[in-house]
Amino acid sequence: MMQIKSVILTMGLLLLGCLAARAGEPYFCTFGNRTLYYERYKAGTQKVIQTTTLDIGSVLPDGPGKIVYYGMTLRKPNGRALYGGTANLTARIEGNGDVGMDFGATVKAVLQNLFSRAKITYSGDAAIMPSQMEVGDVLPDCHCEVKVSAFTYQIDITGRVVLRKERLITPAGTYDCVVVRERKVEDGPMHHGDVWSDTWYAPGIGFVRHDCFDKKMRLESSEILIEDRRYPTQ
Repeated sequence: MMQIKSVILTMGLLLLGCLAARAGEPYFCTFGNRTLYYERYKAGTQKVIQTTTLDIGSVLPDGPGKIVYYGMTLRKPNGRALYGGTANLTARIEGNGDVGMDFGATVKAVLQNLFSRAKITYSGDAAIMPSQMEVGDVLPDCHCEVKVSAFTYQIDITGRVVLRKERLITPAGTYDCVVVRERKVEDGPMHHGDVWSDTWYAPGIGFVRHDCFDKKMRLESSEILIEDRRYPTQ
């Protein structure tokens, strides 16, 4: 169950501007047949400690909004898949461009791969990433509970605030971003996590950098977008 901590941290990345973006553009990839590849580095080094691949599949209309179907695969530096392989996930884009994600359902999808025979249920709030954000804005908190057999884990994402707007250069390109800080607290049997993170979000893409800190705000790791692969539609 200790592996849940890394899962929750990663999902936090998926919950959640362009300085010249068109109004209502979501902070999430809404283009199908696209792969976003990230590498996570240990603080102060060039040592890769994990990779993340987001494969954007179908993007289908849903009322005035859209539903994005995508897969997430976490791997060790040697290429070995973590948590049972690819987790199939969804994100909802509202008509106004706000991104809504059922955080509990997302965590369940990842854990079900890891504990295929376990009974897993969840409840809680949807996490919201508004399409329009200004420096100083406070974003809604998110709470959910995930039950794995007889074990219950509570996850709270709080302290969500827009720190600044910043142009970020990555190996995948240059992006105009909003930087959001948040705190994640996880409680469960034999497990407690309390971390802070700063995440750079670009419109039409999602996160392009994610810095993770311990509760004393000491940098632990940085995750950066390395490749943005686009494939022709059939």
